[in-house]
Amino acid sequence: MKRFKKLLISTVTIFATFLTPNITKAEEKIEIISLIKTTTGLDGKKVSYPRWKQAELRLFKVIIPVGKKTPLHIHPAPMIIYISQGNVKHTRGEYINYFSEKQSLVESNYGEEHFVENIGNNEAILFVAVSSVVGMPTTINK
Repeated sequence: MKRFKKLLISTVTIFATFLTPNITKAEEKIEIISLIKTTTGLDGKKVSYPRWKQAELRLFKVIIPVGKKTPLHIHPAPMIIYISQGNVKHTRGEYINYFSEKQSLVESNYGEEHFVENIGNNEAILFVAVSSVVGMPTTINK
């Protein structure tokens, strides 16, 4: 009889485990979180798109080692930057902005010269989405 009870309890437990619907997964919803929406870049200039050429969308993953900075540069096409890891300093002349992970920014096209520096203790990882045209450079170093 004891054997039968153990077998019955084991069988019920196994069936309960496999037959219980996964309610948590069924109730999960797709979530859309707006990270940034703007008509201007950091410098206040309105974003405009290059015209009269074939559009080209680009997405880059940029990894900046600790203590390193980009060359002084401009962008001829507008872009959205998302900082997925790290802390960076964005310097445009006398204007300095600080960004940390999970923050976003917009660079308008042909904004002022600037550079980005990793000021954190780990490498900075940025995702850069560019709305450009075929043949146009993403960055022009100064």
